[in-house]
Amino acid sequence: MFSIATAARIKTEVHRKLSDPQDTVASVTVCEDDAIWDKIMASPDVGSIRAIPWKDISESIINYLENEGVIISSLEEEIQKLDDEIKKKKAASVSQMLNDDQIQKLITESLSAEGSYGSVETAKVTACGKPGKKPKVPFDSMEVASESIVPLARPLLSTGEFKSSKGIFIGVCKAFLEAGDDELANYCGEVCSELAEVVQGVSDQHSNNVKSTALLEKTRAKKNQALMEAKKSQGQCQQSKENIEGFQKYLESLDAEIAQRHKVVRNAEAELDSAQWALHTLQEKLEMQQQLVSDAKELLKGSKGVAQEAAEALETVTKDENQFIEQVGRAKDLVSQLREELSNMKKASEAILGIKKYVSATMLKMGYYVDVAVREPVREIGLVEETNVWDYFSEGVATEQCSTDFKTQLTDFHEYCTGPAMAAFEKVKKYVDLTPICKLEEESNIAAEEDTAVQTRISLLTKDLEQVQSWLDPFKGTKMTTEKERTKIELGEPEGLRQVMGVYGNINFYTGYLKEWKVEKGKFHELLKLLTNKTGTLQADLKKGEDMMKQLKDALTEVSQAREQAKQKLDVALADEQAALEGKEEMEKAMASLNTQVEETKNMLIDLEEALKQALRLYKDARTKLVTEHAAGKDGIFALGQMHEKMLND
Repeated sequence: MFSIATAARIKTEVHRKLSDPQDTVASVTVCEDDAIWDKIMASPDVGSIRAIPWKDISESIINYLENEGVIISSLEEEIQKLDDEIKKKKAASVSQMLNDDQIQKLITESLSAEGSYGSVETAKVTACGKPGKKPKVPFDSMEVASESIVPLARPLLSTGEFKSSKGIFIGVCKAFLEAGDDELANYCGEVCSELAEVVQGVSDQHSNNVKSTALLEKTRAKKNQALMEAKKSQGQCQQSKENIEGFQKYLESLDAEIAQRHKVVRNAEAELDSAQWALHTLQEKLEMQQQLVSDAKELLKGSKGVAQEAAEALETVTKDENQFIEQVGRAKDLVSQLREELSNMKKASEAILGIKKYVSATMLKMGYYVDVAVREPVREIGLVEETNVWDYFSEGVATEQCSTDFKTQLTDFHEYCTGPAMAAFEKVKKYVDLTPICKLEEESNIAAEEDTAVQTRISLLTKDLEQVQSWLDPFKGTKMTTEKERTKIELGEPEGLRQVMGVYGNINFYTGYLKEWKVEKGKFHELLKLLTNKTGTLQADLKKGEDMMKQLKDALTEVSQAREQAKQKLDVALADEQAALEGKEEMEKAMASLNTQVEETKNMLIDLEEALKQALRLYKDARTKLVTEHAAGKDGIFALGQMHEKMLND
């Protein structure tokens, strides 16, 4: 019965106490309702199991599933709205970044403006106005250049088609003016910073930047997580519902089976008991008849001739009756033996049912153990049966924004290392050759390698995740399916056997015991066949009882005939010696009583034969029920619902 937990949402607490290290408290929640588990697991006795309130449990589960459905529907609508908003923002027009030529043109024109440096070459030679450098340039050349670049940049940036990046502008400018990194030795670095600041101000007034979707994506991620949890809860509860319904059907069918058997046994026992009482009564009547015959002999002591012959005939009848009484005693013993054997068969039947229930419950608890210790942690990290891992990874990562961002940075690095940096290294090459620092492969090769490496890692990771996810299948590692399992159960296998093989297939408990319950391979089914053979032997014993009853009938017929002959002889004797016979009236009464008893005995024997036949028929029905019970179709206790790959086709 613990198998409910295999598909339920489960939370377990263990409290260790100093007074009792084995004292544990475990609470199992099914469909968010602690009471469901308590109702099903109330007490493992027949009365409590029959009193399980299935209707209350079903209504609680249905109500939970309906609530989860509303939550899921609401979350899906919210996520769809977020998706639409994110797409809308990402699809908005975005200004393009100024390229190097555009930046260099703005720098050239601003430095060449009247009152500034006069030209780019003059700016380079004078280090943008460094004192001591010739030719001398106006002291405010930098300010004039900064003012001049505004009207030059506005037409280019005012439409929003282009925008400037301060960092990129400074980098291009310093490389263009050969500013170097020492801003005290060369003022061009400061000039570049000033120009970049001014141009950035103009750009910020008109550019269309990428609208941030970070907050929306964060919210969507939370909603997706909530949706996943809701679907997981719904799926687990639905599985619990199916498991509980299957268990209910199984218990109800088992209950009906037990009740039916009990009724058959009661009827058989009652009939056999009646037969025994009938035989006992018959024996008493026959003994009374024997006494009556003996009394008749006493009446005939004074008889001669025919009377003597009648006395001898009655003596013979007495001997036959004694033999018949012995046969009746043997028949009674046989009936007692049949009753005892029927009782033993009943106990064997109950034992088989009990063992199969315990085996199923044990295996289902084994499945529960795996579910709590293995599967539930996997579900807790978000990997459930319904998860499609590719929903979270890209099958073409080269087209993703993260790849574009990397390639933009790679381009900046590659251009700087192969451009300004290499130029600087060439100037000091006679002292130290730094050029190996910037010996790079083609930019396209590096980008392709990076995309391939990431895509390969995604493929490996998703494969591992799918492998982990596959262990949520209780049939993992076997060739079993739900339909095949149902067929095995209908052939007599205990519920849950095929769902523990994947994890427990190598332990001694499985290899040494549980696998023996497998249909067509396990030795336990052979033992059940032996039970069938044993009942065949019992059939032979029953045949002996039937033969003995026939002998009783034949013996009664013979005794009745002998009695009839004795009666005729007595009639003749009475006719011939009427005057001499003392107690004639008493003899006639005795003979009349004897005739009555004979008829009653005949009727009683017929009733006895019918009673025994009925008892035997009911007994055979009970025996057949016992032998075929283990193969009776069941609607399933529980499908554990969730196991590791194992080659267990012994």
